[in-house]
Amino acid sequence: METSLDERKSLELIRNMITNGKRNFKEGSIFYLIWGWAVLLAGLSQYVLINVVEYENHWATWPVIMTIAGIASAVIGMRKGRSQKFVTFTDTAMKYLWGGFVIYLFTILFISPQIGWGPSYILIVGMYGFGTFVSGGILQFKPLIAGGVASMVLAVLAIFLPIITESFSNVLLLLCISIVISYLIPGYMLRAKTNNDAA
Repeated sequence: METSLDERKSLELIRNMITNGKRNFKEGSIFYLIWGWAVLLAGLSQYVLINVVEYENHWATWPVIMTIAGIASAVIGMRKGRSQKFVTFTDTAMKYLWGGFVIYLFTILFISPQIGWGPSYILIVGMYGFGTFVSGGILQFKPLIAGGVASMVLAVLAIFLPIITESFSNVLLLLCISIVISYLIPGYMLRAKTNNDAA
């Protein structure tokens, strides 16, 4: 009798962890969408400010939009943390992956005045690719893996194609393309997959 009760408790615990893991999988897609849209909006805004408006402080789109995205992510992350009953290996792996990404991103931004903003953005495109490639592997979600590979390929091509590097505006467009294929498209596909699984 006692063994049977223990088995039921174990099965219930496993069931709860699987359910929670699926919920985390779905909720994680929102972060790809928040940051995907934020980067796309900031990049396209900067492109317009450079080429259409010819505004001198065109870079200002980034701190404004990224701050809003950061606040939104923090609020959603805190709510998610409060409702989360189990911390899975996937949760921990993703936390360290994207924590490392942020540290490396700030390192690139810090050295950008020395190496130039064009090369810095190309490095960031490669980082987007690396982050989503590893995330796709952890989540076993092929669209994220494919998006990550595509962004890393774009970063390498940018180094060898003068048409991209000769103009900062072209680098901005490359960044926008990268974020669409590595964050937005996989993010929406991830959301659709989890909605279908839930149904």
